[in-house]
Amino acid sequence: MLAIIAAIPIILTIILTVGLNVPAKKALPMAWAACAIIGLAYWGMDVTHVVAYTITGFLGSIDTLLIIFGAILLMNMLNEAGAMRRIEAMFNGITEDARIQLVIVGFAFAAFIEGAAGFGTPAAICAPLVIGLGAPPMAAALACLMFNSSPVPFGAAGTPTNSAAEIIKDVLPSIGVTDLSLFKQDLSFLSTIGMCVGSLVIIWLVIGVVCMKFGKNKSFSDVFPVVPFCLFTSIVFSCVSIPVAKVMGAELTSLVAAAVTIFATIGAAKAGFLMPKEIWRFPGTEIKKDAKKQDTQHSMSLLKAWTPYLLVTLWLVVTRVPQFGIKPLMGSFPITMTNIMGVEGASFTLKWLNNPGLFPFILVVFIGFAMYGLSGSQINNVLYKSYKQLVGATIALLFGFAMVYLFRYSNANVCGYDSMLVAMAKGMADLAGANYFYIAPVIGSVGAFMFGSNTVSNIMFAPLQFATADILNIPHIVIVALQNQGGAIGNMVCINNIVAVCATTGIVGAEGKILKTTVGPWFVYYLIVIGVMLLLMNLGIAG
Repeated sequence: MLAIIAAIPIILTIILTVGLNVPAKKALPMAWAACAIIGLAYWGMDVTHVVAYTITGFLGSIDTLLIIFGAILLMNMLNEAGAMRRIEAMFNGITEDARIQLVIVGFAFAAFIEGAAGFGTPAAICAPLVIGLGAPPMAAALACLMFNSSPVPFGAAGTPTNSAAEIIKDVLPSIGVTDLSLFKQDLSFLSTIGMCVGSLVIIWLVIGVVCMKFGKNKSFSDVFPVVPFCLFTSIVFSCVSIPVAKVMGAELTSLVAAAVTIFATIGAAKAGFLMPKEIWRFPGTEIKKDAKKQDTQHSMSLLKAWTPYLLVTLWLVVTRVPQFGIKPLMGSFPITMTNIMGVEGASFTLKWLNNPGLFPFILVVFIGFAMYGLSGSQINNVLYKSYKQLVGATIALLFGFAMVYLFRYSNANVCGYDSMLVAMAKGMADLAGANYFYIAPVIGSVGAFMFGSNTVSNIMFAPLQFATADILNIPHIVIVALQNQGGAIGNMVCINNIVAVCATTGIVGAEGKILKTTVGPWFVYYLIVIGVMLLLMNLGIAG
């Protein structure tokens, strides 16, 4: 009974977001209010504790909000300066084969955008570019949605993975973990292995689906000539992702791996390496004889266009790689608040020097303003557009964090109950038992489906997954990694992302068709991450 009552805010969120299509910025405040009422009326919490932990949750969201704002600001600055158009033009003269273009732009370039910005920007940027290369809008939307899964745990400088660790950091000492940075690296490493193995399949699977639905022959077999190139792409991406995740952590995983993959795939395509013998195009499109000249029609140099990304990467490498000796300094001068409203344990710490949103994203944006010579009105346009984009995410994350804190610390009550989080975990443990391992990534995907974000899914459900793993005696890091991976693959079935990419590509109303198509690849990826995790546990690598 306690578990059901504790789950009311989450059930309410599902009903509002999925059933009634209420946006997260409206649904989560209502869910927080329900949580607060249950805490006061049924759990026996007092007003002071409810307010204190709500404030603590609000403050806890600042770290993530700064990253989101910095990432959005950087992307809008590049668009305003014309740098993004120059980068996009670069891809036009690489190859005329639409399948190879989809791999390079839809996977490699989108993975780079994911690593730099995340939060829905890859599909919004890359789908129109793919359409410009000749793909039908529906094909571009489907491909960019399904491709944007492998790099997602490491989007916006590792925000989803780091958020999963940050939201459970207070309980990590209970399992003997005292080094949060090391835990983040281990979580990054464990998360990326399943995602990389999945990329070995998902890249050619997506191309096959596109060929079957939109090709002249309507045949999945049209993917076979480019399977070697797809495997080459995923192997390059994986060979960089896994060691970067292990040594440097989540911030650089997608960013560096995607950058290497872009240059490797472009180089391979131009050299004719693993290229199909016959060019495959979408019906109704012709080979563009002047394609190689298109990238010379823009006055901005490629180096200038790429400079902000290069600066971001350089900063993150220098400050995250221990060998440079700067990493320990990044935690200096933290902003700390303890015992908020006199409540012991209600505390907040912001290591602002170590926040990628401030350094390097916002710092690079100001450098970009000067480097690109943007006018005052252009700068105002960038700032206003970024502010408008951030408002919805701010409200959702503020109340999402606040609700999680109430769930976790509701054990401060006069009734002697466990916290609402533990009550739900016990209910789930009783319901799923030994099969919970297989449910963990599904919960992550449900979170992404509900909230449109792997980050928010991790914030909402990583504490619940951790608590359930504790009850069932399953390795905690395994379950949190499965949550992280589930949230990532959930991106391809996330209704918010589907709606956004339909709007971007001009196919509003096709959301249902897209969802029906992406469910299959989602299930394939789900089986892969489950299988990989079982193998890692048997080999003693995980757990």
